[in-house]
Amino acid sequence: MAFIAKLGERTYTVEIEEVGKSLYRVAVEGNEFLVDGKKTGLANYSLIVENRSFEVDVDTSEDEYRVLVDGRSYHIQLVDERHMRLGGFQAGIQLQGRQEVSVPMPGKVIAVLVGEGDRVDKGQGLVIVEAMKMENEVRSPIAGEVKEVRVKPGDALEAGTVLVVVE
Repeated sequence: MAFIAKLGERTYTVEIEEVGKSLYRVAVEGNEFLVDGKKTGLANYSLIVENRSFEVDVDTSEDEYRVLVDGRSYHIQLVDERHMRLGGFQAGIQLQGRQEVSVPMPGKVIAVLVGEGDRVDKGQGLVIVEAMKMENEVRSPIAGEVKEVRVKPGDALEAGTVLVVVE
């Protein structure tokens, strides 16, 4: 899966591919790394990159991540490449109408936070999905009403699976 990461004024292309259990090929601007990653707490991860061990804390809010590594804090804005191509990352487009909310990578549904008929605000959590040993809260791209919930806890997901429809 390809992502665009913005760190300060710099933008990076990041590709992540799961190649084994807890093992990922990560390419940043064409430089490849093999990463052994395990979740060790609610927002804590243990990573081994090129025989170096890192303890990482991750705090998320919408598409922004605060990552603490070796006592240094980084604020990273992260969006999947598909949204970047649509212009949402830089242009701040406002989505309207029926939105099929999907996942960018394979995973497993941990919790469904809404039901059909619920009113939701833009940015409100809809579903919690575990992907690559991390729990991710999938949020509503718009304010509206939940028209369909297409998943339940425990469901295995393919990349692109529609979770919820909001209108």
